[in-house]
Amino acid sequence: MSTGSKDQRRYEVAKRRATALELRISGLSYRAIADRMHCSDSTAYELVQSALREIPAQNVEILRTEHDAMLRMLFSKLKLRIDKGEPRAIEVGVKLLERLAKLYGLDAPTRQVMQVITEEAVDRAIRELEQELGISDRDLLCGELEAGEDDESS
Repeated sequence: MSTGSKDQRRYEVAKRRATALELRISGLSYRAIADRMHCSDSTAYELVQSALREIPAQNVEILRTEHDAMLRMLFSKLKLRIDKGEPRAIEVGVKLLERLAKLYGLDAPTRQVMQVITEEAVDRAIRELEQELGISDRDLLCGELEAGEDDESS
C-alpha cells in the first residue's frame, strides 16, 4: 500500500469520526447516526468515542459546557408545561435531567451482590435449626417411620 493511499484512508476515517461526532452533538442517537452513516450502532458509538478521545481535554470541557447549556435551555422551555403537569413534558424533562446527570457522571453505578449457596451451607443451616429445635437425626428417622406406619394402618 502506498503512502498516498494510507493518508487517504486516515483522512476518510478521520472524516467519518468527525461526522459521527457532529451528529451526536446535534442530538442524534447512536442508532440514528448508524442509519445516516450506513453502519452498525456499535460502529457509530466507536466512531464518536474515538473522535472524543482525539479531542484535547480542554475542548471536551468546552463541548460539555455547550451541551449543558443546550440541555438547560431545553429544560427551561419545558418548565411551564412541566409545572402544569403535562405528562409528555414531564417525560421529556426527566430525560433531559437524566442526560445532564450522565453528562456529569452523577449517577452512581449500581452494585449487585450475588450470594452463592452451597450444599455445605444448606447442611450447616439444617444442623443449626435441628439444634435450635432440639431434634436429632434419630428423632427425624423415627418420626418418618411412625408417619409411614400410620399411612399403612389406614
